[in-house]
Amino acid sequence: MHHIVAIPLDYKLADTIGKKGSVNSITFYNRKSDGNVIVGIAPSSLAEKFYALPESLLIAEQIIVSTSEMGRDFGEVVVACGLLDKKVLFTDDNDASAILNGVGLKNFEIVSKEQIIEKILSYEKSKDDGKDVVINIDKAFPVKGVGTILLGIVERGTIKVHDQLIHGSGKEITIRSIQSQDEDVESAEAGTRVGLSVKGIDHTEVEKGDIICKIYIKKSSAFDCSVNISKFAKQDIAVGGRFGFVSGFMYSECTIEEANGNSIRIRLQKEAAIIPGSKFFLMRNNSPRLFASGVVNSPA
Repeated sequence: MHHIVAIPLDYKLADTIGKKGSVNSITFYNRKSDGNVIVGIAPSSLAEKFYALPESLLIAEQIIVSTSEMGRDFGEVVVACGLLDKKVLFTDDNDASAILNGVGLKNFEIVSKEQIIEKILSYEKSKDDGKDVVINIDKAFPVKGVGTILLGIVERGTIKVHDQLIHGSGKEITIRSIQSQDEDVESAEAGTRVGLSVKGIDHTEVEKGDIICKIYIKKSSAFDCSVNISKFAKQDIAVGGRFGFVSGFMYSECTIEEANGNSIRIRLQKEAAIIPGSKFFLMRNNSPRLFASGVVNSPA
């Protein structure tokens, strides 16, 4: 069983969950034991690339939050967790009950650090029929004699060697081989971090935040969305507002073109392939920076 967990605040805690692996805007931590794999994802620097925080929270199945320091960053993470319907595990370093009750979090648990691995592995995933394949890509690069390599996380479905998938450019991609945890595998299910050797596309045509699917998801720059604003935001979303938009590993600046209650239309600074039903965060400069979440309904 594979598990993706976000560890947004405490690198020492992340080190206890897995061995440090690749680093870009997100640092990956890997643990493999008794047929189970845990991949921890942590923002490499909240100060330099804050968008990595919402990326990690959106991609993860569970969120692990340290209470060892409960300053501004802790408060922002708690507010962001309140905008998501995900299981959150808080460490018992300090008593955070007053803060958590104030935010109104429901699906959370306070645990000791010794309990974290057990809690992660006991998490019951939602059932996946394996049909609707979606892979979030966080890196693409060439390997001499091999070709294009894509690194990402299987969000939905199950992929197999020789599967044919489609990139947002419309190009058909064939999976030549799959690696998980540095081992060749014949298939990979939802929740698996993978390295894919592919043909049909050059690494220069793939950006971080792209997705590859079984069906063609055309890139667009405008989307109709439903949005949920945190009660701590003290701000409405109005026409002309400019924010950061994060969905999966994709980040872009956006402008609000229409706003009617909880229904908005956004225009991204760059085109992106986004599947209807995908969750997102809106970011701003003042605290809490992750002040709204939502769901993409359809391209506008």
